[in-house]
Amino acid sequence: MALVLKHATKTQLANEFRARYKGASQSECARLATWMLNHLDAGDFTDAQVQSVFGLSAGQYTTLKTKFTNLRTAYNAVVAAQGE
Repeated sequence: MALVLKHATKTQLANEFRARYKGASQSECARLATWMLNHLDAGDFTDAQVQSVFGLSAGQYTTLKTKFTNLRTAYNAVVAAQGE
């Protein structure tokens, strides 16, 4: 589903994401990483936008995106196992 913004710009939303991610618990980090990667995959954000919001170099962003991917994999496994 495409991201439809009515009351915030993508930059504002990305900045809010960064603030929430910075102070999030471990499980919340996994949920937020999943959210961000899903929106990157959908084209709602670009890698350059996220890299800029986090203030990272290209290499640092690659490391962060790998971390996000690992968190999403773990989060999806937990969600799939719910109720087993």
